[in-house]
Amino acid sequence: MKLLFLRHGESEYNLKGLCNADPAVPVGLTSTGRRQAEAAADRLHSLPIRRVYVSRLLRARETAQIVNARHGAEIRVDARLDDRNSGFEGLPVTRYLDTMGSAPDPFSWKAPGGESYMEMVARVQAFLAEVRQLDLPAILVVTHHEVLQAVAGCMGGLDPAHMWRIPVDHCQVLRFDGPGG
Repeated sequence: MKLLFLRHGESEYNLKGLCNADPAVPVGLTSTGRRQAEAAADRLHSLPIRRVYVSRLLRARETAQIVNARHGAEIRVDARLDDRNSGFEGLPVTRYLDTMGSAPDPFSWKAPGGESYMEMVARVQAFLAEVRQLDLPAILVVTHHEVLQAVAGCMGGLDPAHMWRIPVDHCQVLRFDGPGG
């Protein structure tokens, strides 16, 4: 089975440098983000994608729809793929990162109403355990930067400090092949 993970295209909040993890706040793709999704669709067009999983956030759903237009696969929305709830909704990403970085244990730290990095990793691990049991030729998962760091880290046996350093660009594909991905 091929497990394909794709970061969404550039969003309006990416340009503004703002946090968004609330599905009720509709942050869509920019024109650049739509072009990035089309380019990803070109790169993935020949793969036998039979199912697409996507977070509840608009930018990921828009990206998934663009890529899936060539596959017609079943799309399933899964909250475990949502961006990390930083507790800084609508606030600058730099403020969130500075606050997290100054915590004694940044990976266990969480803002009021938010979730810790490790809580996010745990929900990603639960998703991976489930999806790796499927018997499909290829699955596409469209999600977010920190979630993809966790995916790559879990698949590679990395600790949180190393996961955190994994860069994932807009519409970058992470691919895992073989039994269970």
